[in-house]
Amino acid sequence: MVDNEKGEAFDWDVREVSDDGGFTLLPAGTYAFEVLKIERERFEGSDKMAACPRAKVTLNVWTDQGWAPISDRLMLNTKMAWRIARFFEGLGFERDPQTGSVRIDWNEAVGKQGYVKIKVREYESKGETRQANDIDAYLKPSEWPVDQQQAAQQTSMPVPPQPTAPVPHSTYEM
Repeated sequence: MVDNEKGEAFDWDVREVSDDGGFTLLPAGTYAFEVLKIERERFEGSDKMAACPRAKVTLNVWTDQGWAPISDRLMLNTKMAWRIARFFEGLGFERDPQTGSVRIDWNEAVGKQGYVKIKVREYESKGETRQANDIDAYLKPSEWPVDQQQAAQQTSMPVPPQPTAPVPHSTYEM
């Protein structure tokens, strides 16, 4: 299995390379997405949160230039239960009217679509100010752009803004 964060070694016989796997900074805004994969990780804890399992969620986000990957990490901790609930609500999982809880099914999440608000965060690294994208919120179907709400009511799935969008390849590594 390839560790994408470390890259993959080339062979001396490689004749072509593409740099399309680089980082793409997206402008802040609302984007359609598909869950590409979910990976299990471990958060070792901090002063503010106990050690716990963590889900690394990779989304394919639809942009003007095509699909762009973005990752989010969901801590499986009672302090972050609200964020896990919003993630699953954003995929169309509904709250139980009697308990108010949201059903969680990590296996079923891969391949699901929804809408997400993305923000731009600035940080310092090696004396330079840099920028990165963070997921600000997963939008419930009732919060999707109006034309997409109507399409979802007819198809029960979000529809990417451009119907000619290529379908991303989904994998599951949970």
